[in-house]
Amino acid sequence: MKIKRWTQKELPALDELRQELSKQGFRVSEWTDAPGTVYPVHQHPDAEVRWVVRGQLRVGLPERDQEIILEAGDCLELEPNEMYWADVEAPRPVMYLIGTKNGAKK
Repeated sequence: MKIKRWTQKELPALDELRQELSKQGFRVSEWTDAPGTVYPVHQHPDAEVRWVVRGQLRVGLPERDQEIILEAGDCLELEPNEMYWADVEAPRPVMYLIGTKNGAKK
Protein backbone atom coordinates (compact mmCIF):
# COMPACT_ATOMS: atom_id res chain seq x y z
CA MET A 1 0.00 0.00 0.00
CA LYS A 2 1.20 3.48 -0.91
CA ILE A 3 -0.44 6.86 -0.42
CA LYS A 4 0.43 9.86 -2.55
CA ARG A 5 -0.92 13.10 -1.10
CA TRP A 6 -1.67 15.95 -3.50
CA THR A 7 0.36 18.99 -2.42
CA GLN A 8 -0.10 21.42 -5.30
CA LYS A 9 -2.61 24.28 -5.15
CA GLU A 10 -4.47 23.34 -8.32
CA LEU A 11 -5.86 19.89 -8.86
CA PRO A 12 -4.89 18.10 -12.07
CA ALA A 13 -7.41 17.75 -14.87
CA LEU A 14 -9.33 14.47 -15.03
CA ASP A 15 -7.78 13.67 -18.42
CA GLU A 16 -4.27 14.15 -16.98
CA LEU A 17 -5.00 11.66 -14.19
CA ARG A 18 -6.41 9.13 -16.68
CA GLN A 19 -3.34 9.48 -18.90
CA GLU A 20 -0.97 9.07 -15.95
CA LEU A 21 -2.65 5.83 -14.85
CA SER A 22 -2.82 4.52 -18.41
CA LYS A 23 0.92 5.20 -18.86
CA GLN A 24 1.55 3.05 -15.79
CA GLY A 25 -0.37 0.17 -17.41
CA PHE A 26 -3.64 0.51 -15.50
CA ARG A 27 -7.10 0.00 -16.99
CA VAL A 28 -8.98 3.11 -15.84
CA SER A 29 -12.63 3.68 -14.96
CA GLU A 30 -14.44 6.60 -13.35
CA TRP A 31 -16.57 6.03 -10.26
CA THR A 32 -18.90 8.20 -8.14
CA ASP A 33 -20.30 7.24 -4.73
CA ALA A 34 -23.06 9.04 -2.85
CA PRO A 35 -22.80 10.05 0.81
CA GLY A 36 -23.45 7.03 3.03
CA THR A 37 -22.02 4.51 0.54
CA VAL A 38 -20.25 1.65 2.33
CA TYR A 39 -18.06 -1.11 0.86
CA PRO A 40 -17.41 -3.83 3.46
CA VAL A 41 -14.01 -5.50 3.85
CA HIS A 42 -12.98 -7.17 0.60
CA GLN A 43 -10.05 -7.69 -1.74
CA HIS A 44 -9.32 -7.86 -5.46
CA PRO A 45 -6.87 -10.14 -7.28
CA ASP A 46 -5.40 -7.19 -9.20
CA ALA A 47 -3.18 -4.30 -8.17
CA GLU A 48 -5.48 -1.28 -7.82
CA VAL A 49 -5.37 2.48 -7.49
CA ARG A 50 -8.01 4.86 -6.13
CA TRP A 51 -7.32 8.46 -7.22
CA VAL A 52 -9.80 10.93 -5.74
CA VAL A 53 -10.84 13.66 -8.16
CA ARG A 54 -13.54 15.36 -6.09
CA GLY A 55 -14.81 14.86 -2.54
CA GLN A 56 -13.49 12.60 0.20
CA LEU A 57 -13.14 8.81 0.57
CA ARG A 58 -12.36 6.99 3.81
CA VAL A 59 -10.46 3.71 3.41
CA GLY A 60 -9.63 1.15 6.08
CA LEU A 61 -6.84 -1.41 5.90
CA PRO A 62 -7.73 -3.96 8.62
CA GLU A 63 -4.55 -6.03 8.26
CA ARG A 64 -2.52 -2.89 9.01
CA ASP A 65 -5.03 -1.54 11.55
CA GLN A 66 -5.02 1.70 9.56
CA GLU A 67 -7.67 4.18 8.42
CA ILE A 68 -7.01 6.81 5.74
CA ILE A 69 -8.98 9.83 4.52
CA LEU A 70 -8.34 10.55 0.85
CA GLU A 71 -9.02 14.10 -0.33
CA ALA A 72 -9.22 15.45 -3.89
CA GLY A 73 -5.92 14.74 -5.64
CA ASP A 74 -4.83 11.97 -3.24
CA CYS A 75 -3.98 8.54 -4.62
CA LEU A 76 -4.01 5.16 -2.85
CA GLU A 77 -2.21 2.18 -4.39
CA LEU A 78 -3.27 -1.28 -3.20
CA GLU A 79 -1.36 -4.52 -3.75
CA PRO A 80 -3.14 -7.56 -5.23
CA ASN A 81 -5.34 -9.27 -2.60
CA GLU A 82 -4.86 -6.49 -0.04
CA MET A 83 -7.90 -6.39 2.27
CA TYR A 84 -9.68 -3.04 2.59
CA TRP A 85 -13.03 -1.34 3.14
CA ALA A 86 -14.22 2.09 2.02
CA ASP A 87 -17.03 4.52 2.77
CA VAL A 88 -18.24 8.03 2.10
CA GLU A 89 -18.82 9.77 5.43
CA ALA A 90 -18.70 13.26 3.95
CA PRO A 91 -21.96 15.07 3.11
CA ARG A 92 -21.05 15.27 -0.61
CA PRO A 93 -20.45 12.58 -3.23
CA VAL A 94 -16.93 11.44 -4.01
CA MET A 95 -15.67 10.97 -7.57
CA TYR A 96 -12.53 8.96 -8.19
CA LEU A 97 -10.64 6.99 -10.79
CA ILE A 98 -10.07 3.28 -10.34
CA GLY A 99 -7.01 1.81 -11.98
CA THR A 100 -6.57 -1.98 -12.18
CA LYS A 101 -3.56 -3.94 -13.31
CA ASN A 102 -3.62 -7.73 -13.84
CA GLY A 103 -2.49 -9.25 -10.55
CA ALA A 104 1.00 -7.81 -11.01
CA LYS A 105 2.63 -5.69 -8.35
CA LYS A 106 2.98 -2.01 -9.18
